[in-house]
Amino acid sequence: MASQLPSPAEMYELFYGPGIFQPLTAVLVEFAAPKLGERVLDVACGTGLVARHVAPLVGAAGKVVAVDINPAMLAVARKQPIPDGAVIEWREGDAVTIDLSADEFDLVLCQQGLQFFSDPAAALRRVHASLVPGGRIALAVWQGIERQSLFAEFAEIEARHLAPLGVSYDDLVAPFSLGDADHLRVLLEGAGFAQIEVVAHAINARFPSPETFARKMETAYAAVIPAFIEDPAAFDTFVDAVERETREVVQRYSRGDTLSFTMPTNLAVAHVA
Repeated sequence: MASQLPSPAEMYELFYGPGIFQPLTAVLVEFAAPKLGERVLDVACGTGLVARHVAPLVGAAGKVVAVDINPAMLAVARKQPIPDGAVIEWREGDAVTIDLSADEFDLVLCQQGLQFFSDPAAALRRVHASLVPGGRIALAVWQGIERQSLFAEFAEIEARHLAPLGVSYDDLVAPFSLGDADHLRVLLEGAGFAQIEVVAHAINARFPSPETFARKMETAYAAVIPAFIEDPAAFDTFVDAVERETREVVQRYSRGDTLSFTMPTNLAVAHVA
């Protein structure tokens, strides 16, 4: 059944895009307040939602560089409609080691990427060095799994079926592993940022066709954790079990043909002195 679905990276764009990341992108970009002509770096750009949103705002005189470690996500990003404004330069690279020039950018954006970096502190130091004096970084990082309503309930069920996939519970809840606002502030301070503001915000995630939610969600997550689908038969067995055991959960969050739930995140903006 999984083979009939789009690839994980395609599903990530089709499923998580409108359901979660489009509304979150609007909030993050408004929080960052990009200006006409600014040079922007989108770190952990995924399929490019943030980059495409910011390109018209900085205009043709601006610059947008979008970086991701995952070539499959970048391939999907490159296939999306080209927005007005700045031409987006797509780069494959690791945020911890990518080569960035000093004073190359006015603004760095990172939406739900920092928690996945192998060394978040090193990545923040690297992007700090790429910003001009007075430049800024704006981030969105999910709050902890215990605050995530539907995903917290799903995680309890998923955890019972992870072993055949070779995936750990920590892998499963990685998106929510940097949920402490004080820790986020400490990381930014340690990288040299000043004038740090961290605020809580919640988006309303909405998905059509609740009956297909579990399978599409698990397939899309494989774009982030490829081990999910290394054994297709084991993945199908896993998804069948999750679909079966989460039906009551899905029903409780459904209204008619729409599944909806809140997702709290921390937004942070910090500046280079």
